[in-house]
Amino acid sequence: MKVAILPFDMSSPGDGAGLRRALRRLALDEVLQLAVVAKIEGTATLNDVSRELASERIGAELRRAGGPALLRRSLEILSVGCEGIVTPGGWVIASLRGTSSRGFGLALGHARSAPVAMQDRATPRHIRTAAGAVRAAMRRAGLDRKTVELVLIKSPILLAGAGRHVGSTAASRGAAALGAALALGELRGSDIGENALCADWALHGSKAMAFSGTETDCCEALVMGNRRGGDPLLRVERAVLADILDAAPLAALASGARAVFYKAGIARLGTVRGARTTVLTSELPADKQLRAAASGVVGAVIGTTRAFISGGAEHQGLPGTCLAAVIRAAD
Repeated sequence: MKVAILPFDMSSPGDGAGLRRALRRLALDEVLQLAVVAKIEGTATLNDVSRELASERIGAELRRAGGPALLRRSLEILSVGCEGIVTPGGWVIASLRGTSSRGFGLALGHARSAPVAMQDRATPRHIRTAAGAVRAAMRRAGLDRKTVELVLIKSPILLAGAGRHVGSTAASRGAAALGAALALGELRGSDIGENALCADWALHGSKAMAFSGTETDCCEALVMGNRRGGDPLLRVERAVLADILDAAPLAALASGARAVFYKAGIARLGTVRGARTTVLTSELPADKQLRAAASGVVGAVIGTTRAFISGGAEHQGLPGTCLAAVIRAAD
């Protein structure tokens, strides 16, 4: 497997010029699967239309470049919010046909579940659906539980009905994260009680970054890992950070980084290293503060403003931990 990774910037959520240039650099007739992974500027509220603007433009650029056939082989992972020193934009990441390699390196695959009915969202059925999408992506990538390093998973939000999870982006992310942990063998189905979602914080995985969105009605998973037969020129590597100030593991990933992903979390009491902060108690949404803070950490340690930084780490690690990953050039 060969893997292409092409960066692009965006001047607005509806700007497709950078993506268009990236797609022109790609041998489209060789593409097996393609993912557009991007951070979009916007308010990140439920009625923020930046997601829809970006999704529409990305779809149009994919159709322009390769028609319906390319669109069918493609997946979007979009996340809203570029607070701090993040440059809006992302990467085209594609697996390509090529001569089989005996080397060891990056492999990827993606999959999309069937639509998740509104009444099934933020329930055990939602968690199982997310697990199924991750397993399907693993099969397409030729990866198993041990060789998967990173899962990026988009999840729909419960927008109508009753109960504490209605309108909760946290529950959407949490369901996806628990599903990924099931698929990767980090949790068993029997571990997850009927009311465990966003309640039992001891339940978590360590390889998934989950995102929520109103622009999707299904679970969409991009899985990356390293295996024999992957692209020997690239690796995906990951580290669990003790907290948002834990720079040393991030620095260890920095050499040769081509793409940077960071999921920022904070302890349930809003403390960092035992000291009180106002992240969870000020008038500013916690996710916005975490994204801004993490952008400074990533910028200082890795030296870039081009990073996929997201807040909201429900069930994606122990409360307070953060997850960092890079696609980097092989040594």
